[in-house]
Amino acid sequence: MEYLSLIPATALGYLTLKVTTHPTSRIRRKLPNVKKGRIQVFPVLRFKIFGRVIHIHHWISFSILLIMSFFITTGILDFMVTKGILLGGIIQGLRMPKEHRRIVYKDFSLERLTSVDNN
Repeated sequence: MEYLSLIPATALGYLTLKVTTHPTSRIRRKLPNVKKGRIQVFPVLRFKIFGRVIHIHHWISFSILLIMSFFITTGILDFMVTKGILLGGIIQGLRMPKEHRRIVYKDFSLERLTSVDNN
């Protein structure tokens, strides 16, 4: 019976992340950029190393958390709703166009990567 909560939680995770993480989202554009030196931690996780930008996408970190949730039997990761939200975030991230799923960028300008083209 607990698995019935997986479908609505997956849909909730998918829709929430679609609205908040899409590059053209109004919500994402309003979020502040928190960065210190070569590391940006909010709203995305990016590291500038050797003239390249390494972008840790939410679907990568959600995949790691979902795998960990199968081994952790206590805490918030043990709930089926949490697993559904993580699964929805993974699905949403993998449905993005291929150019938005790149992990290593050659252009190391973080401002260029976070700006939205209005053309």
